[in-house]
Amino acid sequence: MKRKSILLPILVLLVCGFLTVLLTKFGRQVQPVKMEPYTPFVEANVVQLIPKKLMVKSQGTVVASTRIPLISELDGVVTEVSHAFREGGVFQKGEVLLRIDDTDYKAALAQARAQLANASIQMETVEAEARLAQEDWKEMESLQLGDPSPLLFREPQLAGARMGMASAEASLVKAEKDLKRTLVRAPFAGRVVSKMADAGQFVRRGQELARVFDVSRVEVKLPIPVSELAFLDPSLSSIQLTGSSNPVRVDLEAEYAGQKRQWTGYIHRTSGEIDPRSRMISLIAEVTDPYGVNATSTMAKSPLSVGMFVKADIHGRLLPKTFSLPRAALIEGGQVIVLDESDRITFRDVSIVRYEASDALIESGLNEGDRVCISRIEIPKEGSQVKPLEPMNEEQP
Repeated sequence: MKRKSILLPILVLLVCGFLTVLLTKFGRQVQPVKMEPYTPFVEANVVQLIPKKLMVKSQGTVVASTRIPLISELDGVVTEVSHAFREGGVFQKGEVLLRIDDTDYKAALAQARAQLANASIQMETVEAEARLAQEDWKEMESLQLGDPSPLLFREPQLAGARMGMASAEASLVKAEKDLKRTLVRAPFAGRVVSKMADAGQFVRRGQELARVFDVSRVEVKLPIPVSELAFLDPSLSSIQLTGSSNPVRVDLEAEYAGQKRQWTGYIHRTSGEIDPRSRMISLIAEVTDPYGVNATSTMAKSPLSVGMFVKADIHGRLLPKTFSLPRAALIEGGQVIVLDESDRITFRDVSIVRYEASDALIESGLNEGDRVCISRIEIPKEGSQVKPLEPMNEEQP
């Protein structure tokens, strides 16, 4: 039994060795296969350099450019108010919004006119007396009585009469103005925000009657990062700017009555300081005729109401030659992959103006007709062979 256990493994080894010799001698020879290097397929865009208008996006709330309290300049009882003198009321420049009882002011005007008439009579009387005194003095010149006294020629009386005349004239002007002030007129075309007085109420000089705002133009404060100023008109790059001779256009958009509406405005200035918390600066856009008073089309008549929230596209600089690439086409160090005539990889340094959504805007570093790889390559190497797919000419806005 022990002898059999020793012979069995030896027999198995002999059989395996015999089979190996047979396979080596009579089996098919395996020929080595030469492996071709892997060439990846890539997608490439053909560079077409075109002009590009830079746009800066922002948003803001519409505010009135002129918003003032309407103040009473007189004491008196409000006797009448206009139909427009109510919250939300619309009025025109010079329109009478309310009337204050003018009885006392008419009486004051009549009194001022009477005082002026008396002062005029007094003036004429003193002047006549002064002339007579001068004539009498001439007749007595031969007596050589010396220099005449100012009292002789009525000079103090004449000066007093002149001052009385001036005072009476000033009183008349004031009485006339006070009478006109009993009619409280609108300083501009606008709307009433709120009112604090009504018919039958006694108001005092300096009392606030209402709050109103001008509807001829509105403003929108549009905050942007300070770095975005580089994409706008050069005159706006100074934060000390108080005005610009070349206003920057801005397109505003908002939803009104369930539909998207557009308005056009212009930026004439920036805010006076940078927000220390957000590090942003505000551009002040101005829109004229926001309520469409002078508009002709139905679309243009859509009001840009105070308090409305709007999105803004601010028109920036025009770049003469640019090309837009997906961000995925960029590699580290601000480079892109350009394919040469043999479809081999070359690296190219480019100048990136800005990033827009998922794209990067290239200003320099590429030439017209270059093929830029936009596919992701795991480990790109200079001179590596690739197989470009059908070239795509990117349509840029």
